[in-house]
This record gives sequence, structure tokens and C-alpha cells, in this order.
Amino acid sequence: MSSILDVSSYLELSLQESGREICIADKHIVFTPKGYPLLHYVYAGQGEFIYHGKKYQLKAGDCFLIPSGEDATYRPSSENPWSYFWVGLGGTKVEGLLESAGFSSENPVCHDKSKAWKNCFESIYESYFINGAFGLDCLAEAYHLFAEMIGAKRDVSLEAATERGHIQAAKAYIRNNFQFPITIVDVAHSVGVSPNYLANLFASRGENSPKRYLTQVRMEVASKLLLNGSSSVSEIARAVGYSSPLHFSKAFSLYYGVSPLHYRAQGGN
Repeated sequence: MSSILDVSSYLELSLQESGREICIADKHIVFTPKGYPLLHYVYAGQGEFIYHGKKYQLKAGDCFLIPSGEDATYRPSSENPWSYFWVGLGGTKVEGLLESAGFSSENPVCHDKSKAWKNCFESIYESYFINGAFGLDCLAEAYHLFAEMIGAKRDVSLEAATERGHIQAAKAYIRNNFQFPITIVDVAHSVGVSPNYLANLFASRGENSPKRYLTQVRMEVASKLLLNGSSSVSEIARAVGYSSPLHFSKAFSLYYGVSPLHYRAQGGN
């Protein structure tokens, strides 16, 4: 292959090595640190990756980074040994590309939800295996790989931002409408999602459930009205969205551990 077509010495992004391993259960891997970062892509089976003392249990679709000059240990599962591709990358832009794709020493593992990364690793390996050198097609696949990885990270960031927006919108709707007899169905519809999706979204973010948040807002307002005014329990119940004073009193007692009147008499203590 003409030297101009050999991309192993290209300045911005280059390819240094590529391979594939179909491991057996007792495969012992002896890794020698390299002067360039290595990416491994698990396309079948399972295994363990140990880096900086932390263990990562990996499966098909996981991709792990061994940074330049770093040491690491990795081994196949004894029950379901993994198979993987790997590629060694060089060039002045590679560290920035890896960071943009979400890889770092603190986060050496990313997952390929789309299963699109495998094709890039496989194409690089097959071309190198056939031609004995890294050609322009390999470089194109490397850039394609980073485009897929960075795009996936952007999609995850956008999804996270959307989820945060749904939660903030739901909370705002509750704060603005708690005085009415709204339900969680009303809250979910105001955001444009289903009640189950909204509840799961709150749970996944470590938040109280939407129902619990609605109760929290109502009880906090009710407690202030009890301490800072002379309104009756019935009036306060209506002011915070309860049509039944009895229902309100039960909810208040469950939340604060005392009845509304007892709470007022104790000054909130």
C-alpha cells in the first residue's frame, strides 16, 4: 500500500493496531501499557474490566478505554466468555475525540445502545486483516465511530435535559394549581406524558413521587395558614385543594403526626 494511503502516521487521527479476540473461559490476558489509547468493544459474552482498582462487569455492547501509558486488567466470564474487537488510536485529536465521546480515566466504560459501533470496529479489523495496513477506509470508519459515539452522548444529554424539563414542569404545575382538586393524571397531561411515565421519571431521578410532591406542597401551605392566621380547618382544607375537611385532617395528621388543631395549638412544634 502506498505510504500516503497508510494512515498509521496521520497527524490528527491515526490507527495503530486492530484485533479481535474470541476468548475461552480461562483466558489469561497479560496487558502491556501502550503509548496510545486502546478501545475495546465487547460484541458477545461477558467479562470483567478492572481499572484504577474499580471493577466493571461488561457485556455485549460495552466499550472500554485503556488510556495511553496506563495499565489495566480484564478477563472473560467463566460461564459466558466474551469476544471483542479492539483498536489502538493515535494523533493529536484523539484525546479530545475520546473526551467528546464520553470516555475518561474516571469514566472508562460507555455503552452502545444503538449497536452501531460494532460495525465500525469490525470494518477496521477486517480491512486491516485483509490489507495488512490501515487505509483511508479504516480512517473513515474511525471518524464514523467517533461520530456515532459523540452523537450518542449528545442524545443522552438531550434526553436527560428533556426529563429534567418534564419534572420541573410537573412541579411548577403542582405549585400553581395545588389549591384546586387536581389529580396526578391532570399533572401528567399538563406535561404531555402518561401518569406512569411521570411517576417512573420522578423515581429515576430520586425524587418523591408526583403524588407525594403534591401532598408536600399542600401540607406546607396548610401549616403556614394554620400558624399565621385564624382560618378554620374547613377553610384551610378548601384553600389547599381538599373538598372534605375530614380528608384534609387525615392527610395532615399522616404527614405531620398531629391533627391540624393540635399543630396550631403547639405552634408547629
